[in-house]
Amino acid sequence: MIEQAVYGSFPFWNRGYAVLSRSSGCRPDWLAALKQAAQRYGERPPGVAEAQGMFALRIERGPWMIVGVAPQGEDDAGRPGALAFHALFVGSWSYLRAGADPFSFAGLHRREWSPDDLEATLPSPSLDVRASAEDSDEGSSETIARAITAGRRVVVPSAGPIDALARAVWKRLPLRVRLRASVATWAFDNANRFNLVAMPRLSAAGRVSSEIVLGADLGGTQRPVPL
Repeated sequence: MIEQAVYGSFPFWNRGYAVLSRSSGCRPDWLAALKQAAQRYGERPPGVAEAQGMFALRIERGPWMIVGVAPQGEDDAGRPGALAFHALFVGSWSYLRAGADPFSFAGLHRREWSPDDLEATLPSPSLDVRASAEDSDEGSSETIARAITAGRRVVVPSAGPIDALARAVWKRLPLRVRLRASVATWAFDNANRFNLVAMPRLSAAGRVSSEIVLGADLGGTQRPVPL
């Protein structure tokens, strides 16, 4: 069983960013963690196109939070850039059974929401958890996997989400690393300190010295990852 919740800003209500709906088993501390992660996601820079993304990280002393991020157009005040964060809260055992592969849960994410979902009680979905199908091994997946295994964080300046590359990297990581590593296929900031994250080149420009990939030690020392 999986619990779920939706946090975001929507054109059909006047509450700004708030929880739209959730399943009955969601705990308040899980919702607080979702709000914090969403607020750390960043704002889309000017000139960067809207795109869907996904991120996964472990809640301290809690379940894994696997979140689909979807643009919602304008918010309730008519401002562009509104986002919805659909979070799946997955227990450690279920996550392990899925091979510590957050992408195996991605099919449960919803991207569109309506007034009918306002304060609705979402079901607690179930999923036959198994590792997702392997994607093509594109780009620098082996180099990135080695950096993450060595305890570094990797930022990939990109024109858009890196779903295929992130899946390829995950297939190369040892299980012990996947059980603790976090990932975001797209974000506008790395305040969540993902082990692997793709960011727009403009946003990442002040954070990286390599044009393609840069890793950072867990202590914060910046160090290029050779390609």
